Amino acid sequence: MVMAPVLLLIDYIRTALSIAMLGYASYKDFKTREIHDYVWLLPALCGAILGAYELFMGMLSIADILLSVGFMAILSGVLWYFRLFGEADLLAFVALSIIHPRTPSFPFMGYPPLLFSFTLIANSALSGLLSAFYTLSLNLSLSTRVSLFEAHPETSKFTKLGLMFTGHYRALANIRGPPFEYPLEEMGELVLKPDIWDDDKANKAFKILKENGRGRAWVSATLPYIVPLFVGYMVSVVYGDIMFTVMAYLSR
Repeated sequence: MVMAPVLLLIDYIRTALSIAMLGYASYKDFKTREIHDYVWLLPALCGAILGAYELFMGMLSIADILLSVGFMAILSGVLWYFRLFGEADLLAFVALSIIHPRTPSFPFMGYPPLLFSFTLIANSALSGLLSAFYTLSLNLSLSTRVSLFEAHPETSKFTKLGLMFTGHYRALANIRGPPFEYPLEEMGELVLKPDIWDDDKANKAFKILKENGRGRAWVSATLPYIVPLFVGYMVSVVYGDIMFTVMAYLSR
């Protein structure tokens, strides 16, 4: 019982570290798409020091640390390997698992996380879905003024639907290009996944589109993933696990 107030204080410190880290990273990612490694390393180091203190005081076990960091490192590493998100996203998830090696002792509004790392990934994914629906709303609004697939009328319905959630049909004059936007047109066809690893290839593609007299082109949606991650984190520490909360409600 004596340790409960201490645990709560440490959790507030961990949360403040994470909010500062993700808040600054979201700003940098939105403005420049470039985040220095120290943005993740310094908070992670502070989290490791707090973890060492809890471990020494018997408030945390090595198993807790291995489960949290190991789960996050493996899952985010696999997602990074398959290029589902970038290096900054990988470092962000690993840093958060070090800062939060256990579930915070907060009075959650919803279902408490069973494993905080899992809840963080799940809530961040749901937050990312909201940004996809925001992209859909922009495209639907644009479709009232412009024919979105005028240059690619034979595109499959599946690809068209996917692009409505993941891409923007923008005027070439307003496209900023890498690292903000990447073309979703390859070899004269529309694709759902941009190649974010080759900026020269992307710039060349935009140049060819302009030379061909195109006024608009499909490009990747510009909202960086660190922003949905920040939202997912705030939901995780305040509300808890959305997915399990919904499942618990439906099972009543």
